[in-house]
Amino acid sequence: MTLYWLLSVPAHGDGHVAWRDIKNRVIGGELYDFVLPQFKIGTLDTLVRLSDDLGKYDSSYENTMSKFVDTLRGLTGDNNRSLQSQLLVEDKSVDQYIRTFSWDNSKYRADRALPEIISQIAERMGAVDAALKTKMTQYNAIKNSLATVKRRQTGNLSVRSLGGVVKPEHCIQDSDYLRTAFVAVPRPLAREWNNSYERLTDMVVPRSSQLVAEDAEYKLYAVVVFKRVFDEFTNKARDARFIVRDFVYDQEAVERDRLSAMEVVEQEQELLDNITEWLRGSFGDVVAAWMHIKALRVFVESILRYGIPPDFLPILVRPPPKNADKIKQQLAEFYAYLETSTRASDRARAKSSGKAKTSTSDSGAFDMHEFSNILSSDYMPFVFFDVPWTFLDEE
Repeated sequence: MTLYWLLSVPAHGDGHVAWRDIKNRVIGGELYDFVLPQFKIGTLDTLVRLSDDLGKYDSSYENTMSKFVDTLRGLTGDNNRSLQSQLLVEDKSVDQYIRTFSWDNSKYRADRALPEIISQIAERMGAVDAALKTKMTQYNAIKNSLATVKRRQTGNLSVRSLGGVVKPEHCIQDSDYLRTAFVAVPRPLAREWNNSYERLTDMVVPRSSQLVAEDAEYKLYAVVVFKRVFDEFTNKARDARFIVRDFVYDQEAVERDRLSAMEVVEQEQELLDNITEWLRGSFGDVVAAWMHIKALRVFVESILRYGIPPDFLPILVRPPPKNADKIKQQLAEFYAYLETSTRASDRARAKSSGKAKTSTSDSGAFDMHEFSNILSSDYMPFVFFDVPWTFLDEE
Protein backbone atom coordinates (compact mmCIF):
# COMPACT_ATOMS: atom_id res chain seq x y z
CA MET A 1 0.00 0.00 0.00
CA THR A 2 1.25 3.49 -0.86
CA LEU A 3 -0.24 6.06 1.49
CA TYR A 4 0.81 9.66 1.99
CA TRP A 5 -0.26 12.25 4.49
CA LEU A 6 -0.59 15.89 3.56
CA LEU A 7 -0.46 17.97 6.69
CA SER A 8 0.13 21.52 7.82
CA VAL A 9 1.36 22.83 11.16
CA PRO A 10 2.11 26.33 12.46
CA ALA A 11 5.61 27.47 11.51
CA HIS A 12 5.89 30.09 14.28
CA GLY A 13 8.22 32.03 12.02
CA ASP A 14 10.63 29.14 11.49
CA GLY A 15 9.60 26.35 9.11
CA HIS A 16 12.86 24.49 9.78
CA VAL A 17 11.89 23.91 13.40
CA ALA A 18 8.42 22.71 12.39
CA TRP A 19 10.00 20.34 9.85
CA ARG A 20 12.35 18.97 12.52
CA ASP A 21 9.48 18.47 14.98
CA ILE A 22 7.60 16.35 12.47
CA LYS A 23 10.67 14.45 11.31
CA ASN A 24 11.51 13.49 14.90
CA ARG A 25 8.13 11.79 15.20
CA VAL A 26 7.87 10.16 11.79
CA ILE A 27 10.47 7.50 12.54
CA GLY A 28 11.10 5.29 9.54
CA GLY A 29 9.02 7.49 7.24
CA GLU A 30 9.85 10.01 4.55
CA LEU A 31 9.14 13.74 4.40
CA TYR A 32 8.79 15.84 1.24
CA ASP A 33 8.46 19.57 0.64
CA PHE A 34 4.97 20.65 -0.41
CA VAL A 35 5.33 24.20 -1.62
CA LEU A 36 2.20 26.34 -2.05
CA PRO A 37 1.97 29.58 -4.01
CA GLN A 38 0.79 32.79 -2.39
CA PHE A 39 -2.95 32.53 -2.94
CA LYS A 40 -5.41 35.35 -2.47
CA ILE A 41 -7.06 34.64 0.86
CA GLY A 42 -10.45 36.30 0.39
CA THR A 43 -13.08 36.53 3.12
CA LEU A 44 -13.57 34.08 5.96
CA ASP A 45 -17.11 33.35 4.80
CA THR A 46 -15.72 32.39 1.40
CA LEU A 47 -13.09 30.15 2.97
CA VAL A 48 -15.70 28.29 5.03
CA ARG A 49 -17.81 27.70 1.93
CA LEU A 50 -14.79 26.62 -0.11
CA SER A 51 -13.76 24.18 2.61
CA ASP A 52 -17.00 22.30 2.10
CA ASP A 53 -16.75 22.42 -1.71
CA LEU A 54 -13.13 21.27 -1.76
CA GLY A 55 -13.93 18.25 0.37
CA LYS A 56 -16.58 17.18 -2.13
CA TYR A 57 -14.28 17.69 -5.11
CA ASP A 58 -11.50 15.78 -3.35
CA SER A 59 -13.71 12.74 -2.81
CA SER A 60 -15.19 12.96 -6.31
CA TYR A 61 -11.84 13.11 -8.10
CA GLU A 62 -10.46 10.27 -6.01
CA ASN A 63 -13.43 8.19 -7.17
CA THR A 64 -12.74 9.25 -10.76
CA MET A 65 -9.15 8.03 -10.47
CA SER A 66 -10.39 4.68 -9.20
CA LYS A 67 -12.87 4.53 -12.07
CA PHE A 68 -10.12 5.16 -14.61
CA VAL A 69 -7.97 2.38 -13.17
CA ASP A 70 -10.86 -0.11 -12.97
CA THR A 71 -12.02 0.73 -16.50
CA LEU A 72 -8.56 0.36 -18.00
CA ARG A 73 -7.98 -2.89 -16.11
CA GLY A 74 -11.30 -4.24 -17.36
CA LEU A 75 -10.65 -3.25 -20.98
CA THR A 76 -7.07 -4.48 -21.24
CA GLY A 77 -6.91 -7.27 -18.69
CA ASP A 78 -3.55 -5.87 -17.55
CA ASN A 79 -2.42 -6.53 -13.99
CA ASN A 80 -1.52 -3.75 -11.59
CA ARG A 81 2.21 -4.03 -12.20
CA SER A 82 1.62 -3.45 -15.91
CA LEU A 83 -0.79 -0.57 -15.28
CA GLN A 84 1.72 1.18 -13.05
CA SER A 85 4.08 1.54 -16.00
CA GLN A 86 1.28 2.85 -18.25
CA LEU A 87 -0.40 5.40 -15.98
CA LEU A 88 1.86 8.41 -15.84
CA VAL A 89 1.42 12.03 -14.77
CA GLU A 90 3.58 14.48 -16.69
CA ASP A 91 5.88 11.59 -17.64
CA LYS A 92 6.26 10.58 -13.99
CA SER A 93 4.84 7.68 -12.03
CA VAL A 94 2.00 8.64 -9.73
CA ASP A 95 4.22 8.17 -6.67
CA GLN A 96 6.92 10.38 -8.13
CA TYR A 97 4.40 13.05 -9.14
CA ILE A 98 2.90 13.16 -5.65
CA ARG A 99 6.34 13.35 -3.99
CA THR A 100 7.50 16.16 -6.30
CA PHE A 101 4.22 18.02 -6.65
CA SER A 102 4.44 21.69 -7.55
CA TRP A 103 1.62 24.05 -8.41
CA ASP A 104 1.06 24.33 -12.17
CA ASN A 105 0.67 28.06 -12.64
CA SER A 106 0.36 27.67 -16.42
CA LYS A 107 -2.93 25.80 -15.93
CA TYR A 108 -4.22 27.39 -12.75
CA ARG A 109 -2.95 30.90 -12.15
CA ALA A 110 -2.41 31.39 -8.44
CA ASP A 111 -3.02 35.15 -8.65
CA ARG A 112 -6.69 34.54 -9.32
CA ALA A 113 -9.36 34.34 -6.63
CA LEU A 114 -9.70 30.91 -5.00
CA PRO A 115 -13.30 30.35 -6.21
CA GLU A 116 -12.16 31.07 -9.76
CA ILE A 117 -9.29 28.56 -9.54
CA ILE A 118 -11.57 25.88 -8.11
CA SER A 119 -14.18 26.55 -10.78
CA GLN A 120 -11.53 26.15 -13.47
CA ILE A 121 -10.43 22.78 -12.08
CA ALA A 122 -14.04 21.63 -11.78
CA GLU A 123 -14.73 22.66 -15.40
CA ARG A 124 -11.78 20.61 -16.65
CA MET A 125 -12.85 17.58 -14.65
CA GLY A 126 -16.45 17.94 -15.77
CA ALA A 127 -15.25 17.70 -19.37
CA VAL A 128 -13.21 14.59 -18.52
CA ASP A 129 -16.19 12.91 -16.83
CA ALA A 130 -18.47 13.72 -19.77
CA ALA A 131 -15.93 12.37 -22.26
CA LEU A 132 -15.53 9.15 -20.28
CA LYS A 133 -19.29 8.57 -20.20
CA THR A 134 -19.61 9.23 -23.94
CA LYS A 135 -16.72 6.95 -24.88
CA MET A 136 -17.91 4.11 -22.66
CA THR A 137 -21.46 4.40 -24.02
CA GLN A 138 -20.13 4.12 -27.58
CA TYR A 139 -17.85 1.23 -26.69
CA ASN A 140 -20.54 -0.70 -24.81
CA ALA A 141 -22.88 -0.34 -27.78
CA ILE A 142 -20.36 -1.79 -30.24
CA LYS A 143 -19.37 -4.43 -27.68
CA ASN A 144 -23.00 -5.56 -27.49
CA SER A 145 -23.10 -5.71 -31.29
CA LEU A 146 -19.93 -7.80 -31.26
CA ALA A 147 -21.43 -10.14 -28.67
CA THR A 148 -24.42 -10.62 -30.97
CA VAL A 149 -22.11 -11.36 -33.90
CA LYS A 150 -20.10 -13.86 -31.88
CA ARG A 151 -23.25 -15.52 -30.62
CA ARG A 152 -24.45 -15.88 -34.20
CA GLN A 153 -21.09 -17.31 -35.21
CA THR A 154 -20.40 -19.61 -32.29
CA GLY A 155 -23.78 -20.34 -30.69
CA ASN A 156 -25.66 -23.57 -31.09
CA LEU A 157 -27.68 -24.35 -34.20
CA SER A 158 -30.82 -22.80 -32.76
CA VAL A 159 -29.28 -19.31 -32.75
CA ARG A 160 -26.11 -19.19 -34.83
CA SER A 161 -25.99 -17.84 -38.35
CA LEU A 162 -26.66 -20.53 -40.94
CA GLY A 163 -24.80 -18.68 -43.69
CA GLY A 164 -21.69 -20.79 -43.24
CA VAL A 165 -23.59 -23.99 -42.53
CA VAL A 166 -26.17 -24.36 -45.29
CA LYS A 167 -24.94 -25.16 -48.81
CA PRO A 168 -26.78 -24.60 -52.11
CA GLU A 169 -27.46 -28.32 -52.46
CA HIS A 170 -29.54 -28.23 -49.27
CA CYS A 171 -32.07 -25.81 -50.76
CA ILE A 172 -34.96 -25.64 -53.18
CA GLN A 173 -34.30 -22.43 -55.11
CA ASP A 174 -36.26 -20.44 -57.68
CA SER A 175 -39.49 -22.34 -57.08
CA ASP A 176 -42.87 -20.63 -57.18
CA TYR A 177 -44.48 -23.19 -54.88
CA LEU A 178 -41.89 -24.91 -52.72
CA ARG A 179 -39.59 -23.67 -49.95
CA THR A 180 -36.95 -25.31 -47.82
CA ALA A 181 -37.44 -24.99 -44.07
CA PHE A 182 -34.43 -25.35 -41.81
CA VAL A 183 -35.36 -26.81 -38.44
CA ALA A 184 -33.19 -27.01 -35.30
CA VAL A 185 -34.22 -30.12 -33.41
CA PRO A 186 -33.01 -30.84 -29.86
CA ARG A 187 -30.92 -33.99 -30.03
CA PRO A 188 -33.20 -35.97 -27.69
CA LEU A 189 -36.14 -35.23 -30.05
CA ALA A 190 -34.40 -36.35 -33.28
CA ARG A 191 -36.32 -39.63 -33.44
CA GLU A 192 -39.61 -37.87 -32.82
CA TRP A 193 -38.78 -35.42 -35.64
CA ASN A 194 -38.13 -38.19 -38.13
CA ASN A 195 -41.39 -39.89 -37.18
CA SER A 196 -43.63 -36.83 -37.21
CA TYR A 197 -42.38 -34.04 -39.48
CA GLU A 198 -44.46 -35.19 -42.46
CA ARG A 199 -47.66 -34.93 -40.37
CA LEU A 200 -47.08 -31.51 -38.78
CA THR A 201 -49.20 -29.96 -41.56
CA ASP A 202 -50.53 -30.85 -44.97
CA MET A 203 -48.33 -30.24 -48.00
CA VAL A 204 -45.02 -31.33 -46.49
CA VAL A 205 -42.97 -33.15 -49.13
CA PRO A 206 -42.61 -36.77 -47.95
CA ARG A 207 -39.10 -38.09 -47.19
CA SER A 208 -37.65 -34.62 -47.86
CA SER A 209 -35.97 -34.27 -44.46
CA GLN A 210 -32.17 -34.35 -44.59
CA LEU A 211 -29.60 -33.76 -41.88
CA VAL A 212 -27.55 -30.62 -42.63
CA ALA A 213 -25.41 -30.24 -39.48
CA GLU A 214 -25.34 -31.07 -35.79
CA ASP A 215 -23.69 -29.88 -32.59
CA ALA A 216 -23.77 -30.93 -28.94
CA GLU A 217 -27.34 -29.65 -28.45
CA TYR A 218 -29.16 -29.62 -31.78
CA LYS A 219 -29.47 -31.30 -35.14
CA LEU A 220 -30.28 -29.09 -38.11
CA TYR A 221 -32.65 -30.58 -40.71
CA ALA A 222 -33.75 -29.27 -44.08
CA VAL A 223 -37.30 -30.14 -45.11
CA VAL A 224 -39.32 -29.09 -48.18
CA VAL A 225 -42.82 -27.65 -47.73
CA PHE A 226 -45.23 -25.70 -49.89
CA LYS A 227 -44.92 -21.97 -49.42
CA ARG A 228 -48.61 -21.56 -48.63
CA VAL A 229 -48.29 -23.67 -45.44
CA PHE A 230 -44.89 -22.43 -44.30
CA ASP A 231 -46.26 -20.24 -41.47
CA GLU A 232 -48.55 -22.98 -40.25
CA PHE A 233 -45.68 -25.48 -40.40
CA THR A 234 -43.55 -23.08 -38.32
CA ASN A 235 -46.23 -22.81 -35.62
CA LYS A 236 -46.86 -26.53 -35.47
CA ALA A 237 -43.13 -27.21 -35.27
CA ARG A 238 -42.78 -24.75 -32.39
CA ASP A 239 -45.58 -26.52 -30.53
CA ALA A 240 -43.57 -29.72 -30.88
CA ARG A 241 -40.42 -27.97 -29.57
CA PHE A 242 -38.76 -27.83 -32.99
CA ILE A 243 -37.25 -24.47 -33.99
CA VAL A 244 -37.78 -23.32 -37.58
CA ARG A 245 -34.96 -20.95 -38.39
CA ASP A 246 -35.76 -17.73 -40.25
CA PHE A 247 -33.34 -18.35 -43.08
CA VAL A 248 -33.47 -18.23 -46.83
CA TYR A 249 -30.28 -19.14 -48.65
CA ASP A 250 -28.81 -16.15 -50.50
CA GLN A 251 -25.14 -16.18 -51.37
CA GLU A 252 -24.98 -12.39 -51.58
CA ALA A 253 -26.64 -12.06 -48.18
CA VAL A 254 -24.17 -14.54 -46.72
CA GLU A 255 -21.29 -12.43 -48.01
CA ARG A 256 -22.89 -9.24 -46.68
CA ASP A 257 -23.26 -10.84 -43.24
CA ARG A 258 -19.64 -11.92 -43.31
CA LEU A 259 -18.43 -8.45 -44.22
CA SER A 260 -20.73 -6.86 -41.63
CA ALA A 261 -19.34 -9.14 -38.93
CA MET A 262 -15.78 -8.23 -39.90
CA GLU A 263 -16.71 -4.54 -39.77
CA VAL A 264 -18.11 -4.88 -36.25
CA VAL A 265 -14.93 -6.65 -35.11
CA GLU A 266 -12.77 -3.89 -36.60
CA GLN A 267 -14.94 -1.15 -35.09
CA GLU A 268 -14.74 -2.75 -31.66
CA GLN A 269 -10.95 -2.98 -31.84
CA GLU A 270 -10.67 0.59 -33.09
CA LEU A 271 -12.84 1.92 -30.27
CA LEU A 272 -10.97 -0.20 -27.73
CA ASP A 273 -7.64 1.20 -28.88
CA ASN A 274 -9.07 4.73 -28.84
CA ILE A 275 -10.54 4.57 -25.36
CA THR A 276 -7.52 2.86 -23.77
CA GLU A 277 -5.22 5.45 -25.28
CA TRP A 278 -7.52 8.23 -24.06
CA LEU A 279 -7.71 6.72 -20.56
CA ARG A 280 -3.93 6.55 -20.31
CA GLY A 281 -3.55 10.11 -21.57
CA SER A 282 -6.33 11.65 -19.47
CA PHE A 283 -5.43 9.81 -16.28
CA GLY A 284 -2.60 12.23 -15.65
CA ASP A 285 -5.02 15.17 -15.89
CA VAL A 286 -7.25 13.56 -13.27
CA VAL A 287 -4.40 12.96 -10.82
CA ALA A 288 -3.09 16.48 -11.37
CA ALA A 289 -6.53 17.99 -10.72
CA TRP A 290 -6.88 15.86 -7.57
CA MET A 291 -3.52 17.01 -6.20
CA HIS A 292 -4.27 20.65 -6.97
CA ILE A 293 -7.51 20.29 -5.00
CA LYS A 294 -5.48 18.76 -2.16
CA ALA A 295 -3.15 21.76 -2.25
CA LEU A 296 -6.08 24.17 -2.10
CA ARG A 297 -7.61 22.21 0.78
CA VAL A 298 -4.47 22.37 2.87
CA PHE A 299 -4.19 26.14 2.24
CA VAL A 300 -7.84 26.90 3.05
CA GLU A 301 -7.89 24.72 6.16
CA SER A 302 -4.58 26.18 7.37
CA ILE A 303 -5.97 29.71 7.15
CA LEU A 304 -9.11 28.62 8.99
CA ARG A 305 -7.08 26.84 11.67
CA TYR A 306 -4.10 29.12 12.18
CA GLY A 307 -5.33 32.51 11.00
CA ILE A 308 -3.68 35.30 9.05
CA PRO A 309 -1.14 36.27 7.96
CA PRO A 310 -0.27 32.77 6.71
CA ASP A 311 2.50 31.23 8.85
CA PHE A 312 2.33 27.49 8.46
CA LEU A 313 4.37 24.64 7.00
CA PRO A 314 2.65 22.28 4.54
CA ILE A 315 4.47 18.99 4.27
CA LEU A 316 3.97 15.62 2.57
CA VAL A 317 4.66 12.56 4.71
CA ARG A 318 5.01 8.95 3.69
CA PRO A 319 4.66 7.03 6.96
CA PRO A 320 5.86 3.45 7.43
CA PRO A 321 2.69 1.37 6.96
CA LYS A 322 3.22 -0.78 10.05
CA ASN A 323 3.59 2.20 12.39
CA ALA A 324 1.31 4.70 10.68
CA ASP A 325 -1.38 4.68 13.38
CA LYS A 326 1.17 5.03 16.17
CA ILE A 327 2.94 7.93 14.45
CA LYS A 328 -0.37 9.64 13.77
CA GLN A 329 -1.24 9.41 17.47
CA GLN A 330 2.16 10.81 18.48
CA LEU A 331 1.69 13.78 16.17
CA ALA A 332 -1.78 14.39 17.58
CA GLU A 333 -0.39 14.39 21.12
CA PHE A 334 2.50 16.69 20.22
CA TYR A 335 0.22 19.25 18.58
CA ALA A 336 -2.59 18.92 21.12
CA TYR A 337 -1.69 22.41 22.38
CA LEU A 338 -3.13 23.84 19.13
CA GLU A 339 -6.58 22.73 20.21
CA THR A 340 -6.39 23.73 23.87
CA SER A 341 -4.66 27.07 23.26
CA THR A 342 -7.38 28.16 20.86
CA ARG A 343 -10.18 27.21 23.23
CA ALA A 344 -8.40 28.70 26.26
CA SER A 345 -7.77 32.03 24.56
CA ASP A 346 -11.41 32.19 23.52
CA ARG A 347 -12.58 31.61 27.11
CA ALA A 348 -10.14 34.17 28.50
CA ARG A 349 -11.13 36.77 25.94
CA ALA A 350 -14.83 36.20 26.59
CA LYS A 351 -14.30 36.51 30.36
CA SER A 352 -12.25 39.68 30.16
CA SER A 353 -14.61 41.39 27.74
CA GLY A 354 -17.74 40.25 29.48
CA LYS A 355 -19.13 39.23 26.11
CA ALA A 356 -20.21 35.92 24.68
CA LYS A 357 -17.44 33.79 23.25
CA THR A 358 -16.80 34.34 19.57
CA SER A 359 -15.66 31.81 17.04
CA THR A 360 -12.49 33.72 16.09
CA SER A 361 -9.19 33.85 18.01
CA ASP A 362 -6.79 36.79 18.26
CA SER A 363 -4.82 35.44 15.33
CA GLY A 364 -7.88 35.51 13.11
CA ALA A 365 -8.27 31.72 13.21
CA PHE A 366 -11.57 29.95 13.79
CA ASP A 367 -12.29 27.74 16.80
CA MET A 368 -12.47 24.62 14.66
CA HIS A 369 -14.88 22.87 17.04
CA GLU A 370 -17.49 25.28 15.73
CA PHE A 371 -16.78 24.14 12.18
CA SER A 372 -16.13 20.43 12.73
CA ASN A 373 -19.01 19.59 10.40
CA ILE A 374 -16.93 20.73 7.41
CA LEU A 375 -13.80 18.83 8.42
CA SER A 376 -12.91 15.19 8.31
CA SER A 377 -14.67 13.12 10.94
CA ASP A 378 -11.20 11.94 11.99
CA TYR A 379 -10.41 15.28 13.60
CA MET A 380 -6.77 16.17 14.30
CA PRO A 381 -5.49 19.27 16.12
CA PHE A 382 -3.53 20.19 12.99
CA VAL A 383 -4.47 20.17 9.30
CA PHE A 384 -4.32 16.58 8.11
CA PHE A 385 -5.42 14.81 4.92
CA ASP A 386 -4.83 11.32 3.63
CA VAL A 387 -3.42 11.12 0.11
CA PRO A 388 -4.17 7.47 -0.66
CA TRP A 389 -2.62 5.98 -3.75
CA THR A 390 -3.69 2.37 -3.33
CA PHE A 391 -5.49 1.67 -6.59
CA LEU A 392 -2.52 -0.19 -8.04
CA ASP A 393 -1.35 -2.22 -5.06
CA GLU A 394 0.49 -5.27 -6.32
CA GLU A 395 -1.61 -8.42 -6.33
